[in-house]
Amino acid sequence: MSSKIELRHHRYFLKLCDEKSFTRAAEHLNITTPTLTHQIQMLERELGVQLLDRTSRKKFELTQAGARFRENARAVVHHAAEAELSALQAARGEVGRLNLGYMPSVSACGLMADVLAGFQKERPGIEINLRLLVSPAQFEAVARHDLDAGFCAPPTKFPSGLSGFEVFTEPLVLVMHEQHRLAKSRTPIPPAALKNEPFVVAAVESDMAFRSLTQAVIELGGFLPRVSRRAGDMVSILTYVAAGYGIAVVPGSIPIMKIPNLVFRNFLGSSTKQFPIVFVHRTDDPSKSTRSFIEYMTHYRQGVTQRGRK
Repeated sequence: MSSKIELRHHRYFLKLCDEKSFTRAAEHLNITTPTLTHQIQMLERELGVQLLDRTSRKKFELTQAGARFRENARAVVHHAAEAELSALQAARGEVGRLNLGYMPSVSACGLMADVLAGFQKERPGIEINLRLLVSPAQFEAVARHDLDAGFCAPPTKFPSGLSGFEVFTEPLVLVMHEQHRLAKSRTPIPPAALKNEPFVVAAVESDMAFRSLTQAVIELGGFLPRVSRRAGDMVSILTYVAAGYGIAVVPGSIPIMKIPNLVFRNFLGSSTKQFPIVFVHRTDDPSKSTRSFIEYMTHYRQGVTQRGRK
């Protein structure tokens, strides 16, 4: 197609086809009739084909080439309108893509599904991709721009360039093998009764993610857990417990995962210890999509806080 043919020529031609009159079409386009006539003649010259069969000064019929060009012109104008709308929506943060990290408990407690469902209602044009990662890996991925944001356990201090806030808490529970001596008990387990038990805990490189779990044992039971095995993620911790390596402290939503050979019990006094989930993001992210999600999560947190006060 000639570089001299512009989007306006497609619009002129379509309006002429719709109105079937140069005079009426020119009026709708807010140009003079001679100008429209000249523009259509120029279009024909650039295409090298006759688009109109002029039976008289006022009447015309579309040639076969004209009918074909009309269909293509409609597609061109439609795509141009879509591109313009898409650009405006992207500028407003209404369309785009988000890559979000999360850990198993975020899904198990229903937080991830609740957030996604609500955000998609507000911003249906933003595509969301999820990645299951332990908390330290999420912080690294957000800092590297591999993730836009994440849902994880809180660090002692957010790394430079990252910010976040708490969006959910849930009680802690004890998980053990179904043959464990305490598995027969249906009542809450006193933390002090676990002093001599072997514990499965997070690997050293994942301590940031599970610090609150290990710290809860120290605070509830008044002792430092005896570590029998370390694991890099929650699923691995549960697997080791199911294999008889020891017991573990996990978020209260984890029992929904239904791993065989496991029994979950509440702690005596566990209501005073909660497992927090934080939303982490880059402090000064210029992405409109990410900013809209941060704004949504800010309002979401406020809603959770207000519901908690009722």
